Amino acid sequence: MLNLRNEWMKLTRRRSAITLLVISGVLPLIAGPVIKILQNKFSFTAFDGESFPLAMLSLAVSFYLPLLLALAVSELFSGEQEQKTLAFLLVRPISRMNIFKSKMISTGIYLLLLLLIICITSLLSGAIWLENFTMQGLMLAVASFLLSWFPLMALGLLFIFLVQWIGSSSRALTFSIILYLALMVVNFLFPGLARWLPTYDSNWYQRWINSGLSVLVMGRTLFLLSWSVLFYTLGYYKFSRKEF
Repeated sequence: MLNLRNEWMKLTRRRSAITLLVISGVLPLIAGPVIKILQNKFSFTAFDGESFPLAMLSLAVSFYLPLLLALAVSELFSGEQEQKTLAFLLVRPISRMNIFKSKMISTGIYLLLLLLIICITSLLSGAIWLENFTMQGLMLAVASFLLSWFPLMALGLLFIFLVQWIGSSSRALTFSIILYLALMVVNFLFPGLARWLPTYDSNWYQRWINSGLSVLVMGRTLFLLSWSVLFYTLGYYKFSRKEF
C-alpha cells in the first residue's frame, strides 16, 4: 500500500519503539527462571510450562500492551502534527485516506509484532525452565496471543480517534494512559457499563478457550467489529478535516 512502508519505517526507527520491542522479549525470559527459583524455594507450583505463556499474556493485555499501543498512536498521529512533518507528506500525491490507513495498519502490525515477540519468548522460557510443556499448550498459547490482537486493536482505534484532538505527542500519551486507567476502573466498579467498552474483552482469549464458538463469543465479536468500524470511520472523518 502506498505510504505504508514510510509509516512503518517512521515508527520502527524510533529508539523508544525498538527498546520496547526488546524489553517485551526480555521480560518473559527473565520471569521464567525467577518463577522456577521461587517455586523450588517455597515448594509450590503456581505456573507450569503450559500456563506460563497465558499468565504472561494476561499481564501484557491488561497493563503493558495498551500503554505501548497508546505510545505508538500518539507518535504516529499527534507526534507528526507537533513536529509539523505531516504537512510535507500531504504535498505528495497521496490521499488522506491512504495516509490514515497506512498509519492505522502500521499500528496494527506493531501491536501484532509485540504479541508475537512476547508469545515466542514466553514459550521458550516456559519450555526451558518450567515443567509440563506440551504441544497442546503451545498451540493454545499461540492461538490466545493471536486472538488478543482483536480487542486491543479495537482499543487502539479509540486512541486513534481521540488523540487527533490533541496536538502534542506527550499530552496525547498522557491522555491515553489516563483514559485507559479510567476504563479499567469502570470495568471493576460498573460491570454493566463495562460491557459497552473494548476493555471488557481484555480476557477475550479466555472466552474462546472456555466457550469456543458460542453465542456469547459471537455477540462480543460483532460488538468489537462494530466498535472498530465506528471509530475507524470517526477517526478518518476527523483526520480528513484537520488543518496541518
